[in-house]
Amino acid sequence: SITSVGATEWKLSNGARVIIKPTDFKDDEVLFTAYSPGGTSLAADSGFMSATMASQIMSLGGLGPFNRIDLGKKLTGKAASVSASLTETTEGLTGRSSPKDIETMFQLAYLTFTAPRLDTVVFATFKGQAAQFLANKGLAPEGVFQDTVQVTMTQHHFRGRPLTTQTFAEVNPDKAFAFYKERFANAGDFTFVFVGNVDTVAIKPLVETYLASLPNTGRIEKARDAGVKPPTGVVQRTVRKGTEPKANTIFAFTGPCTSSPETRFIIRALTTLMQTRLNETLREKLGGTYSPGVGGTCAREPRQQYTIQISYGSSPENVEPLTKAVFAVIDSLKTQPPPAADVEKVKEEILRSREVDVKTNAYWLNNIAARDQAGEDLGGLGAPYDVMVRRLTPAMIQEAARTYFNPANYARFVLLPEGGPATK
Repeated sequence: SITSVGATEWKLSNGARVIIKPTDFKDDEVLFTAYSPGGTSLAADSGFMSATMASQIMSLGGLGPFNRIDLGKKLTGKAASVSASLTETTEGLTGRSSPKDIETMFQLAYLTFTAPRLDTVVFATFKGQAAQFLANKGLAPEGVFQDTVQVTMTQHHFRGRPLTTQTFAEVNPDKAFAFYKERFANAGDFTFVFVGNVDTVAIKPLVETYLASLPNTGRIEKARDAGVKPPTGVVQRTVRKGTEPKANTIFAFTGPCTSSPETRFIIRALTTLMQTRLNETLREKLGGTYSPGVGGTCAREPRQQYTIQISYGSSPENVEPLTKAVFAVIDSLKTQPPPAADVEKVKEEILRSREVDVKTNAYWLNNIAARDQAGEDLGGLGAPYDVMVRRLTPAMIQEAARTYFNPANYARFVLLPEGGPATK
């Protein structure tokens, strides 16, 4: 339950919810986040690029009567900041303050909802800077490579287009402003989470003054699935750009998953072990590769789907041998359970990093928010998590490898210098 992790929940008169977890990790830190379902998924195609840039454009404008420069002056000497964000499926705020400047943080949150400011002069400057940045990105091998990964993994979907000179031309500041205002018009379906050096008594009047007074339109929404999906089958893409004799390789394994704490944990255990194995194999046996990176998620929205990504740099001639080595590691995990000693190391590593994490406000803020949005039990963030880690077995990792490393459903991307021999 919520009380088992030392948190309290309130329902406000305007429908908004507040979750507070006081901590004593850091004397001078209060963190907050707020979220509501919707996000850019609710933008029309015609205004989509404007919607994706809306929070960034609004951050240039200042708040209420203050432009960005004046607002900065106003906040001199105060440790308080708030910024808005729009993801594909949510709109929200994040903020931080010292305990003594907590009221300033509340005021900023209130104004971010009720008094955003569009500064077209500042936008014009931003547009010029963006044009320069995007022109350079279009010339950089890594930029072109990342864009190729993005359009391929979204199957050239209209909403999966990367930010380029062409797509940025669709950004209209007035459309961005209108979309932003619409997303923050209703505070009634927002949840606000506070973690840090704050107590429920002292924060109550601030919550009542600044949050309960925000408008509630009664609008009930959820994010929509715009149909941006990864490709199925085996997809191979090679990008030739640049002259440096180096290569980058990215593998992306995707498919449906069941979003739950258990699934997220097993993917974490699998990728932790995979990371160790690849470090040993790629570095020690083949030498000459930079550190491989392995990461994985099981997303809940806009649909339940996992992605496991493996990436590393190498010399161009090592691309194919390393690909074989990666699949050899995957196959070994599938054919037999890993040695118990390896699984113990995975558990130790997860529990060790967790020991550090649970003493940070950011851990509690992010995890309370994520579980709350998923409708999962917050109590699972406490002792039950450690129990779940200790119950990990070699057979569970083998099963996970068979589930999540599907050889019939992955994409491989290779960045090579221009010219040179063809890859398979």
